[in-house]
This record gives sequence, C-alpha cells and structure tokens, in this order.
Amino acid sequence: MTKIERSALCVHGHFSQPPRGNPLDYTIGVEPEADPYKNWNERIHETSYKPNADIGNFDYISFSFSEGLMKWLEGEAPETYARVVQGDTRAFEKYAPAGNALATAYNHIILPLARKRDKRTQIIWGMATFERHFGRKPLGFWLPEVAVDSETLLFLAEAGLRYVVLTGKQVRGIPVNGGAGPYWIDLPEGKRMAAFVRDDSLSTELSFKVHNLGGAGSWGRNVLAPARKSAGPLTLLATAGETFGHHYAGEEQFLHWLVTHEAIQAGYEVTTLDRYFVQHPPMGRITIEERSSWGDHRGLTHWATGVSDPHNDTIWKGALRRALDNAASDVDGVYEDLLKPYKINPWTLRSDYLPALFSEMTADEFIQERIPSMPPAERETLKVLFQTERLTQRMYNSYTFTDNRLDGRQPRYAIACAATALSLAQQATGRDLNDRLPSDLAVVTSNSTPVTGGDILRDVVKEFELDLLAN
Repeated sequence: MTKIERSALCVHGHFSQPPRGNPLDYTIGVEPEADPYKNWNERIHETSYKPNADIGNFDYISFSFSEGLMKWLEGEAPETYARVVQGDTRAFEKYAPAGNALATAYNHIILPLARKRDKRTQIIWGMATFERHFGRKPLGFWLPEVAVDSETLLFLAEAGLRYVVLTGKQVRGIPVNGGAGPYWIDLPEGKRMAAFVRDDSLSTELSFKVHNLGGAGSWGRNVLAPARKSAGPLTLLATAGETFGHHYAGEEQFLHWLVTHEAIQAGYEVTTLDRYFVQHPPMGRITIEERSSWGDHRGLTHWATGVSDPHNDTIWKGALRRALDNAASDVDGVYEDLLKPYKINPWTLRSDYLPALFSEMTADEFIQERIPSMPPAERETLKVLFQTERLTQRMYNSYTFTDNRLDGRQPRYAIACAATALSLAQQATGRDLNDRLPSDLAVVTSNSTPVTGGDILRDVVKEFELDLLAN
C-alpha cells in the first residue's frame, strides 16, 4: 500500500467551560457581558455548540467535553446534548469498540499538579461520567491543558485507558515522517501508554488564523494537500472546540466542509482517534517532556506558582494554591477521622462513590454496602463529607489558575468551594475549621487589583450564607 493511499486526517476538538456561580446548586447566574444572553454558557452554546451539533460535525470529528459543560448541556440544552451523544453512538455502532468521544478528568484539573489520590479519583470519576453520558467505556483520554507527567500516564494505564493526545513539542523521538502515531510511551512497573501527537504547526494555524485561511477549500488545496508529501500516515489537528463558532464566528462551516469534503479532495481519509487506534496498533516509542502542557509554561508554572512579571504579576496563584491545599487537607482530615474505626481505605471509597451514584445506587445504599456497621448518625455525616470532598476537587479546576485576574470569576469560584466545603464539614462534625483559610487568603494579593483573597472570602461567605467566619 502506498503512502498516498494510506494518508489519514483527524480533527479533535476539546470543548469546555469554566465552572462559576453557586458551588452547591451549579447555577451560573447572570453575566452581563454575555448580553444579549443570560451568561456565557448560553452565548457560546448559540454560537458554537448548537451550530456544530446541528450541522453534524460531531459525526466526523474526535471530541472531548469537560463534565461541567456536558452536565450543563444535558440540563439546559438537551437537543444539543443529544446530538453530541448521537455523534459518538453512531460511530460506535459502526466501529465498536471505537466511538468519537474521549474521556477527560472529572473536574478538569491539571493532573500533574494533583496529589496521587486526587489523580486517581479524577480519572475514575472521569471514566464513570463518560460511561454515564455515552453508554460505553472510553478508549482515549484528553488531558486537561494537555498537561502530562509519567505518573499520570501510569494511573491512566492502571485504569484501563488506552491512549492520550499530546503535542509535538511535548515529546521526543518521533521518527522522520512518522506523523501522529500512535506511539508507545514506556512507564514504570512495566506498563505503557499509547499517545497520538498532533501537528503543532497546522493545529496552531487552525486555532488562531482560521478566519484568514480563505475557507476550507483554499486551505485544503494550498496547505493540506502539499503537507501530505512530508506527513506521516496520520495527521492530527487538535484545538479548542470553541474555535469553531465562538472564537471565530461562523467557522463551524469551515470545520464541516473540511471534514466532509475538502480534506478528502486533498487526498486524506477522514477518521477519528478511536477508529484509527483500533485499526492501527501503536508502532515505535517516544518519550515525554515531564510536567509539560500545550501552553508554553515550562514546569506548569502558569498553574502552579504563577509568574513574576512587572506587567502582569500572577504570583498570587501560588499563594492561592497553598490556601486551597490547606483547605483540602482540613476537609480530608475530618473525612479520614470519621472512617478510621472502620478499617477502610478512604480514598478508594471516595473514588468509588460517584460511579455508584451514576449506576443509580443511592448514597445510603452505597454506605450500607461498603460500611454496614456504620450507625445512622455517622452515615449522615459521611454523606455530607462526600459532598465536601466533591467541593474540594472542584477547587482545582484548571480555569482557577488559567484566569490571570485574582478578582475574576474562576478564583472566586474556587474560594467559594473551599469556604462551602469547610462550612459544611464544620456543621456536620462540630469541629472548628475556621483556623487557616481566612489567614491563608489574606496574603493572596495581586498588583492588578486592590481585592485580596480575604475580601473574596468574606464576600462569598455573605453571598452563600455560610457560617465559616462566625465566632
């Protein structure tokens, strides 16, 4: 078979929205700058998610959705949600075990920056919610911000995932004309994970210049067709899904014509990652740049510590992360103490909790099955502490630290989650959990705003009627 005959093209879109608003009931509320829509979710739905669904793009591309966005679509835009799910279902009916959708971390956290137990929980919860939405087990996994390290890949392999997506600048050892792979990555304990590698140049062009490419036909003829001369068997384009319609109005049409007509005219077979993986086992080996992402933030500093810059100093991110870490530790301590008499691994129990709920087991049934000797009063406390554990996981959503404004919605949401978790744990156990968060947040300051982390804490305590700061 000649190289020309086996050229393939896959477009992957990752769709996500940051969590905002009320940490208990998931409502976003009104965001005036999204006018004429109520909030940004509604606005982006009308400009991107709905048009892409209506035109059938999810039948042709690989895609991943953050759980927060998928849950919002399910409740607020059920027709769009159904078309997204249908895109995967139709593919699975033809190509099982392959579909079009990939799983992702449940709370869209930067996995290499998470604790071991949180990595495992995020992966298990992410797989469980994927099965809830799509009715099948995932083959592939989208790493939030494409942030990777070997430990994360090891945990993914242990959970049964088959492949991830990386960018060209994150890997070493791709053979000449090797293309997108898939390739093997060797891991500790004799395990391995497969990875597809995107074409960074073409993906960046699509991401930031799609409005200036002269349409899918012109780009197909003038760029994609000549690119086949040096491309490998598979070319992968991967970008934010909101590129098509939200960031660039009307460009869901570009995507549609690209995957339904122009890529084929340029000599490619349009495929998806799942389908290609099933049909073409990984060949060769590559290595990864540890703690890298698809951004240019070496060592993940953008999300870990922030950056000292006279024009946009974001060092406050490191102080905020420490405050959130301490809040999580306080909640975890209460949770662990409750379970100590029962000789059960609290983190395995936590990881198993949401999958059980997704299988229509009630919280009481879950606790009765796992800890039958737990008395009713402690059972009620444990149910609250499960809720606090979910809140502390939400604090670490990648958007908390992607936002470069301390007074932005995402840092505020993370602080609201921390305060709510501590308040609920305090009410349920009677333990004083007001020791650290106020003082930790008092030193979270930015040179771009007079608002401090302490100011935000006092504001959310008042807004959500929490008793955390009560004497």
